[in-house]
Amino acid sequence: MTTKFFVLKQDLFKYILPHGIPRNNLVILAGEGGSGKSVIITHIVKDALSSGEPVVYVTVDDDPQTVLMQLESFGVDTNKVCSDKQLIFVDGFSYILKTTKPHFCVEEEVQVEEPDKFLSILTRVVEKHGLSENGLLVIDSLNDLFIQMDPTRLILFIKSLRAIFAKSRSILTIATLHTSTESFKEYLASIEHLVDGILETSNIHPQLAQAIPIFVRQITVRKMKGVDSKQGYVLYGIDHEGLKPVVLQLTK
Repeated sequence: MTTKFFVLKQDLFKYILPHGIPRNNLVILAGEGGSGKSVIITHIVKDALSSGEPVVYVTVDDDPQTVLMQLESFGVDTNKVCSDKQLIFVDGFSYILKTTKPHFCVEEEVQVEEPDKFLSILTRVVEKHGLSENGLLVIDSLNDLFIQMDPTRLILFIKSLRAIFAKSRSILTIATLHTSTESFKEYLASIEHLVDGILETSNIHPQLAQAIPIFVRQITVRKMKGVDSKQGYVLYGIDHEGLKPVVLQLTK
């Protein structure tokens, strides 16, 4: 069977993952707070939408309207992609607010306190919209889901997520994980062997930041099955065109 790839358009990803990511991969985008995860996932979604790919976006950390505003800030016509059912939200945040009227882009609502129902609702949505060997599934983020589960249930959840969407349907599945605390770093270590890829972001050392005239963060491909990748941490910045690798030249 020929491996199919999800091609990433951003210059940063052309540099660190020049062949893209296999569509049947479950990838964790991990990093501390403020390390650029939201910007990265927004640009990946933008690339998918601009290529005509359907995107199912599960919001757990924030409401769909905030995500839409982020996409709009990078030039996505959110009214069009929502109206065309190219961008579909599964809202796992707004139920906390109780009085909020669902955005028209929201297909389903879920509660993180029920991980099994969470998976069944996602399955229903991707089947309804015909995602198979195409599209992108984003879960932003796993943190609230993880704290609901004991270690055995957590492992089963990750295995099921990978099997149902990435392996059975070849839908590239990317989930974010905030690792600002030691406990969540331990969560990441406990599932590393279960996932296909880990992209890890972080802020650079303050002394290095002061020496660089532009604002940069760093990212590394800690793991990615089925594809070559750039090794080690890579600095990156953001301009009007998107995410760009930053290569420093040492002078004597």
